[in-house]
Amino acid sequence: MKKTQIYRLSSLKDERGSFSRVFDDVKHLSKNQKLRQVNISTNPSKFTLRGMHFQVGGEVEDKWIKVLTGKLYCVVTNAHLVSERKEIDNEYFSLSSNDNKILYVPSGLATGWLTLTESTTVLYLMSSRFEECEYGGFKYSDKWAKIVWPREPDVISNKDLNWKNLQ
Repeated sequence: MKKTQIYRLSSLKDERGSFSRVFDDVKHLSKNQKLRQVNISTNPSKFTLRGMHFQVGGEVEDKWIKVLTGKLYCVVTNAHLVSERKEIDNEYFSLSSNDNKILYVPSGLATGWLTLTESTTVLYLMSSRFEECEYGGFKYSDKWAKIVWPREPDVISNKDLNWKNLQ
């Protein structure tokens, strides 16, 4: 699987509060990458699930995921790319507004998350523009993908609930 990474963000603190640089193109971008889109996802309810989503065409889409408020359980997988000769590789990350981390997800991998607190806000930095016709997904509970969730979601969109299984 491509290298998913957690970057620890530097933080300066004083009597006013703190300051953190969320993104630095020198640290976070390779020579050929560009930052093309910045998105915010607000999730008012605890145990909201978004995913499993992946890109199916268009420009390469690398993502950087930063939790601004709350906490989430994030899954990154290659399950949608696996043939009979490859292993499924799932990675699990706990991200929160307090951990001062940003998760880098290389292009080609599927992502999804489950919020673990109310009022979870997520910042997405993307190397390409989101295009509705260029992404796909699979059902979060697909047994073949072998994803382990901490619990079933309470909130999930019809689209995410109705993705087909991979096999």
